Amino acid sequence: MTPQDHNKVIGIMHLIWGGFNALTMLILVPFFLIFMGLIGSDPNAPPELVPIFGIFGAFFLVLAVLFGIPPLVAGYGMLKQKRWARVMGIVSACLTALSFPFGTALCVYTMWFLFGQEGERFYRGNDAPPAWAGSLNGANYSGWNAQSAARDEQKGRQQEYAPPPQPPDWRS
Repeated sequence: MTPQDHNKVIGIMHLIWGGFNALTMLILVPFFLIFMGLIGSDPNAPPELVPIFGIFGAFFLVLAVLFGIPPLVAGYGMLKQKRWARVMGIVSACLTALSFPFGTALCVYTMWFLFGQEGERFYRGNDAPPAWAGSLNGANYSGWNAQSAARDEQKGRQQEYAPPPQPPDWRS
């Protein structure tokens, strides 16, 4: 498989995993809210159970956000080949590793790709150029400025170095 294929498969798997986790947790939140209402309306039930069910509902809502959102964001970023997707994929893989066995398998596959040579090359190629990119000793940095240079050549212009203005002397 090519790095693009690995990236696509991992992105889809993270979207599926994140959707599954978010759906599962969001089904549990209304369950606790319904039982909280039922216990609150029962005159024979101890009143201490209502806040306990509220705490559990809030806990599952936090879990839904914690385990559902990062895989969805990582999957989207990987499918769109965003430069931040590698970092988000690593974060998502670490959270996914807590769910044995399928989450751990997804974590291992994600880490294998993202920390391997193919994954690093794949995402390094999508990185934005550094601030000093452009003309470095007369050569373009990684071809980043190739499109604008070609456009300038078509218009008959040449790129020239213009030094920045001298800052004021603040010591005097």
